[in-house]
Amino acid sequence: MEETIHDSRVGTKIGADRPLAGIRVLTVENFIAAPFASMWLADAGAEVVKIETREGGDFSRSTNPVKKDADGKPSGLAFLRANRNKKSVTLDLKHPEGRRIFTELAAQADVVIENLRPNVMDRMGLGYADLSKINPRLIYGAISGFGHDDILPSPYGDFPAFDIVGQAMSGLMYRPERSDDRPTYLGFSLADIECGILALYGVVLALLHRHTTGKGKKIDISMVDASLILNEISVAMYSATKRTSPPGVHAVTAPFGTYRAKDGYIVIAVLGEHIWKRFAEVIGRPNLPDDPRFADGMLRKQHLDDLNVEIDAWLADRSRETALAELRAGGVPCANVNDVPDLFECPHVAARKMLMTLDDPVWGPIQVAGNPVKMSDVPEPEAKTPPRLGEHNANVLHEWLGMDDGEIGKLREMNVI
Repeated sequence: MEETIHDSRVGTKIGADRPLAGIRVLTVENFIAAPFASMWLADAGAEVVKIETREGGDFSRSTNPVKKDADGKPSGLAFLRANRNKKSVTLDLKHPEGRRIFTELAAQADVVIENLRPNVMDRMGLGYADLSKINPRLIYGAISGFGHDDILPSPYGDFPAFDIVGQAMSGLMYRPERSDDRPTYLGFSLADIECGILALYGVVLALLHRHTTGKGKKIDISMVDASLILNEISVAMYSATKRTSPPGVHAVTAPFGTYRAKDGYIVIAVLGEHIWKRFAEVIGRPNLPDDPRFADGMLRKQHLDDLNVEIDAWLADRSRETALAELRAGGVPCANVNDVPDLFECPHVAARKMLMTLDDPVWGPIQVAGNPVKMSDVPEPEAKTPPRLGEHNANVLHEWLGMDDGEIGKLREMNVI
């Protein structure tokens, strides 16, 4: 059945300059995973309303590093990273009236996203089973460490989890190059952000499904699952060979790694015998492909120490710029190894608008990572500063639920908002 768009609010998205204009999103979220998913929805034009506790809101508001605002409240840099273009409503979901208001908001929403522990929303009567009864078109995205039992239960479903748990359980922490046998945390929120990407993907799939059926869906994203797919080449290779690659070494080819020129590090990526032949020509060793040690990618990987002697000798008297120019001229993928400060000077980053400036009243102008999805005839996302806690209480309750100032005032008196 094809969805009939009868709501004038939804209808405005047809022909609008952003693909999700007119879509309403309600979130109960903390830290990184769900906030990134909803931020990207907001970038695409959705109206995202973030439901927060009255006492302090999203935990990332008070996560270091922090500065104090004019009222002495903490303003965490982590909150700035993942909450642009959103609205904030404070609502006490432990209060019966707060749960009633949330239910009424969900009845008006297209999407709910949450990353609380499994069953927390269910115990409050605010999970998908309850909300879908009042809004059958609702799309409900849930992010957790190990998934939700009503979709596909895990024996670890009740365990708490942060990003590093996903990295650890998926085998990713054994993949980076390291100086000893200790597994290595990758040093950033890889699992969290991958969860956000997959939740966004699930929401868009569900929106398309709803367009033809008129029915919503629950989307269940596990952090461990999201991390495991990033390690898929290791999974397939172990299944086929019962072996794992040494840390920092590509599973099926070489050279594919980091090398030192005179003035710093570059990466060289040879994948496929046609590129291997090009590479051998570039480094002045056109006969290397005839050497039985280097006849294919797996053999080159087995004899990587011998191969690295050849590469290091070629790089010994070359700067990064010279080496990269020669490699690129020969059609060999390669790049500088940038550190974070280099990103602020990188011509590609600037040209692709991958640094977005938020003019925050507490931190001042802060540059954060931009949106990597570029679309024809769609402008770059706005850079609206993340909201103050409860900044949009009156606005949302009036526009979504039609409440007047008196009704909103009573909710304040009851400490519901």
